Amino acid sequence: MDPRPGARLAHLDRLKILLTAGVIVAHAAMSYGAAGTWLYEEDSLSGGSELLLSVAVGGGVMFVLGLFFLIAGLLTTGPLVRRGPRRFLVSRLLRLGVPVLAYALVVWPVLQWLVDVVEGDAPGLWAFYRREFSGSMWHSRGTGPMWFVLVLLLITVGWCLWRWWVPARPSATPAGRTVLTAGAAVAVGTFLVRTRFPIDSAQFLDVHLWIWPQAVSLFVLGAVGAERGWITPVPARVLRGCRVALVLAVATLAVLIPLSDGPEPFKGGWHWEAAGMAACEGAVSVGLSVLVLDWSRRHVVAHGRFERAAAASAYGAFVAQGPVLVLCALLLRPLGWAAEAKFVVLALVGVLGSFAIGWAFHVLGRRFAGSAHYRERSRSSG
Repeated sequence: MDPRPGARLAHLDRLKILLTAGVIVAHAAMSYGAAGTWLYEEDSLSGGSELLLSVAVGGGVMFVLGLFFLIAGLLTTGPLVRRGPRRFLVSRLLRLGVPVLAYALVVWPVLQWLVDVVEGDAPGLWAFYRREFSGSMWHSRGTGPMWFVLVLLLITVGWCLWRWWVPARPSATPAGRTVLTAGAAVAVGTFLVRTRFPIDSAQFLDVHLWIWPQAVSLFVLGAVGAERGWITPVPARVLRGCRVALVLAVATLAVLIPLSDGPEPFKGGWHWEAAGMAACEGAVSVGLSVLVLDWSRRHVVAHGRFERAAAASAYGAFVAQGPVLVLCALLLRPLGWAAEAKFVVLALVGVLGSFAIGWAFHVLGRRFAGSAHYRERSRSSG
């Protein structure tokens, strides 16, 4: 681990803040027509703005989500070792599972109903619930942005069970080979999975199966890297290899995109575009994630009170973004502003509002935990 006091916490905190804010901004862009699927969409951006934001969102899919899972794997190893698989698994089930259930059963259906009400196509709330949770509609039940948390929970459970069965052991496998294996797993797995589940295809609870190879590979890379002690810092030869892979991936995309007839073949299936996209995604998601993680470790050595508060609020902000973005977009709907102006307002309110609610969650959680600890000590002393 990095020997500088507080360095590890500072650089991971900043990455969590930036990544969470980036996801919120991406969902704000989807609200006005950028590539991707969101609960409320107006499709009103101009052609240039839509293309620019769609490229940014697409880049996020190739990189931001992978870095999220890499950090999650990195932060799993320490608590898993300290608490043991059983206690750690119970804590993850509560912290991650409860918000997913709340979204699937309450938050997302109610937001969908509100959107339908505003668009003039909704029954009463109870009738809406009966329809949405009927047998014919149950298969399409969604979780909104919490699909990421659901996938993270499933991967974490799998990793905990694996480490319960096969404890970590010292390994002489070179770091470069581990990173190369992760990139290859993303590339091959992504291509094969997307022959059946293309990008943006629908699955039960929005589990985004088309991104699972990236999610699993980056999580395992982070967890294994933390166990073996090389991911902070990353060896110089691994960084050089990641830079080369990243340059080759960008060059490959620059060649493939003009040769294709359109974006659809890149989403999946037995197409050369899908194979090229999967190979580039393996290089970008792994290579760029490792490079950014190492750069932040070397350059972010401390943070102030505000940044610590924002980092503590990041998970709550991620959970709160759905209601904040959808409700704000519905309030902006009747205004005669350009879509670009609405997007800027929605992105700002989405980020600030979500982090404010996340901070409130954090404060309430600390107070609840403190009260529970006090009651436990009182019972023990009594």
